Amino acid sequence: MSRTDGSPRSRLNYASFNHAQLLSPESDKASSSEEDSDDDYAYGYDSDGNPQPMRTLKIKKNRFSVLKKLRLRSFRKSKRFWVYTIFALFIIYEIFRLYVGSEYIVLPEDVELDRPNEFLRNKKQLVSGLNIKSSIDEPFQFGCGIPDTKAPRASAAFVMLARNSEIEDVIKSMKSLERHFNQWYNYPWVFLNEQPFTDDFKETVAKYTNSQVEFGFIEPEQWEFDKLIDRGEFYEFIESQGDRTIMYGNLESYHKMCRFYSGFFYKHELVKKRDWYWRVEPDVEFFCDLTYDPFIEMEKRNKKYGFNVLIDELYYTIPGLFKETRAYIRNKGIKVKDTWELFIDDSKHVKGKHEQDYDGIRGFKRILRRIESNIYIKRIIQTKKKSDQWLNKLSPQILEELFDRVTDRPGINLDRFDREEYNLCHFWSNFEIARTDLFNSKTYEEYFKHLEKSGGFYKERWGDAPIHSLGVAMLLSKEEIHYFRDIGYKHSTLGHCPNNSPSNQLKYEAQDPILGKDEFGIFSKRTPDKPIKNGVGCRCRCPLNMKEIENLGSSCIKNWAKFTGDNYRQKQPLDLDYWEKEMERKINKNLATGGNIGDNLVDDIVNNLE
Repeated sequence: MSRTDGSPRSRLNYASFNHAQLLSPESDKASSSEEDSDDDYAYGYDSDGNPQPMRTLKIKKNRFSVLKKLRLRSFRKSKRFWVYTIFALFIIYEIFRLYVGSEYIVLPEDVELDRPNEFLRNKKQLVSGLNIKSSIDEPFQFGCGIPDTKAPRASAAFVMLARNSEIEDVIKSMKSLERHFNQWYNYPWVFLNEQPFTDDFKETVAKYTNSQVEFGFIEPEQWEFDKLIDRGEFYEFIESQGDRTIMYGNLESYHKMCRFYSGFFYKHELVKKRDWYWRVEPDVEFFCDLTYDPFIEMEKRNKKYGFNVLIDELYYTIPGLFKETRAYIRNKGIKVKDTWELFIDDSKHVKGKHEQDYDGIRGFKRILRRIESNIYIKRIIQTKKKSDQWLNKLSPQILEELFDRVTDRPGINLDRFDREEYNLCHFWSNFEIARTDLFNSKTYEEYFKHLEKSGGFYKERWGDAPIHSLGVAMLLSKEEIHYFRDIGYKHSTLGHCPNNSPSNQLKYEAQDPILGKDEFGIFSKRTPDKPIKNGVGCRCRCPLNMKEIENLGSSCIKNWAKFTGDNYRQKQPLDLDYWEKEMERKINKNLATGGNIGDNLVDDIVNNLE
């Protein structure tokens, strides 16, 4: 290509090519016979503008192919190529994970739920893929049904504690719950506040429901701490919790809220007049459609308390709670129900003269190992003449354990009483569907008064969730409690969203064109998640970035699955006296036949029993 401005030319002057000859086999032969043929040269220009011959490339393809190759090579070297490639791979991965990858974590239906450790060994086998149901408790409905909008309603209401300033979060929760449930059933809303609600708040929330809305005022004696409490001491405890970075520990309002939910909300006239309540928090989300009436279903099955999340509590928020709870149970002579076992780690799994030596050791094999080592260590101590040759016959393991026993400090169990301690599991009470008379019972009322007298609501940061849970464990059997696994729910950064049921996935039909519309923008316009084996939900649409609480280490749902399994049997205490004698006999026989102190005999015993 010639240029008229005299500027340097491109390195290859394609205008000098005879393209017909380049593409012809005959021309190739002809040009090769003449060493310095003009066709083998292109003319460029040097820096002074003088023409210079340049050896051309032997090109057998069209010049446009050469240009394309050069451009592609340049593009591959550019940053844009790698950015586009990485972005495309990410999109492919997300699509695979969403629509294909989830199938790889689903478990077989025949997994025995009373032995959770067996199916948790494989990390790919997640709790969220298990078939958690039994004759004791199972979802009221798998998948969707057609809402019975004309059926009788229960005496129930949604109960929300909210401030006037939380109006946006209140609306978010209302829109979500109305969209996924209440547009069909129209249960009333009850709002409670320690300050009078403004007219603007009342008028605004009324726009987001077709149901009755009631507003209640919390009396100062139910919200404020007793005026007789030394205020200096009160603030010292509160500030101390803040200094120790205990979550919400330095917020006086949080202490008041926990105290109110622990002992007063169910006494409010707007709540007490109803048989049931569904507690709702500002700024929560629901992800699945609930097409049946949970209050009616609980009445039919004699359920009295329903939960959605079962999780560990932070220990340093309640270090003294279990002590006070055990003191109340002992003082009142209360016989706790079988649900108590769900929340307790105890050492009552062994009995015998030396049972205190095995406090905190769980598992048959570990207990036998401790019995064996106790006998060996006793033999070592009682042996008077210890030569180097004798010591060399001892196993390194038994010597190491002996040194550990000598140097270890004894453990101090501040929260263990009557060989029981709280395992910190609790029903997450920001979601509750329960009978109001459960907490209005005499036993629970006296329990709350005992806790109030101890001062733990300000000396520590006692939450209403562990208090409700321990109270429920005292009062209800496990048959009276229900896990609402089919309800997708999120509060704060934690949440539960179930897999969709393979059956009964009906098409969504709104009862109300306003309340039934999508409330979460682009996210809610997605179709429901793909049904999964062992799924229970109805038209669930789970957030891609939310971690399923069932699969986290802080979840206690695996305990619930085991505890309510049809094959679950309360373990009988291990007879330590018998096994100490049996192990002594085994050791004596082994030593008499040439064995050494420290030989492992436990594995043989366990294998023979199996």
